[in-house]
Amino acid sequence: MLAQLISRESLEKAMNETANDINTIYFPFSIRGFLDDTFPESPIRVFVYPVRGPRKYWFMIKDNEHIKVRAFGALDSSRSHLIIGKEELVKAYTCMMRNVVCDLEESSLNLELFYMNEKQCRTALHDDATQSSLPDGYYFDDVNPIDEGELINSTWQHAQDGDLEQTIAKLLRLPSICVRHEGVPVAFEMVDPAGFFNNQFVFPQHRRKGIGAAIESKLAQRCVSIGMRPFKTVSRTNKSVLSATYTSPRWTHWKENNCSVVMVFQEWTVPTE
Repeated sequence: MLAQLISRESLEKAMNETANDINTIYFPFSIRGFLDDTFPESPIRVFVYPVRGPRKYWFMIKDNEHIKVRAFGALDSSRSHLIIGKEELVKAYTCMMRNVVCDLEESSLNLELFYMNEKQCRTALHDDATQSSLPDGYYFDDVNPIDEGELINSTWQHAQDGDLEQTIAKLLRLPSICVRHEGVPVAFEMVDPAGFFNNQFVFPQHRRKGIGAAIESKLAQRCVSIGMRPFKTVSRTNKSVLSATYTSPRWTHWKENNCSVVMVFQEWTVPTE
């Protein structure tokens, strides 16, 4: 059965064991944040099977203090939750859920994952061209979480009740970046508590100027400078971004047996009446 890792020593060991495996890319940053209490709004629980010998399966529950009815891989089949994992594992979870008494509705988003290898991280850290890549009149700046959190949250297509508070917490505690024009934020991107890049957005009137690529590069530089490995997911329906990322020298595409690995964000929710 799954064994929960409780002690600091066991969690630190888990962080080290998961650090160099793309299959567990979500784990190291989440565990480090939990141990250092850098993001108390999203406590985690880590499980492993088997507890001894070579580790085969890792499982993490990530609660959201602002959205109590949603969780990352919740164990209660009657509770609304979000599960994230490789396609074959999520399919197995779906079968299990449909074989229990469950009134929840399921919706899935299929994505592909991109990460930076060691060479790409070094390149990002020493990239001096990031600032010069912005058009005249545009400049990088820090986000004001309190004053600008609502604006940023309003642009996120997946935002729900409670996400505003979570967005503000992300901006306060985790790396983020914005681009301003005449003092106004026109583009931004931040990091999720699980470590992946989150909610890159450029207002329509400022698109097609290279701002999206520039802001992503600047955020990557900030992340690498504090010891984070940048990674992101891209929806399989977003063909233009996928195409650009496939050919980008900044990113490594996660593949197995020369095929794209499909990551699934699957949400189980209580039906609305």
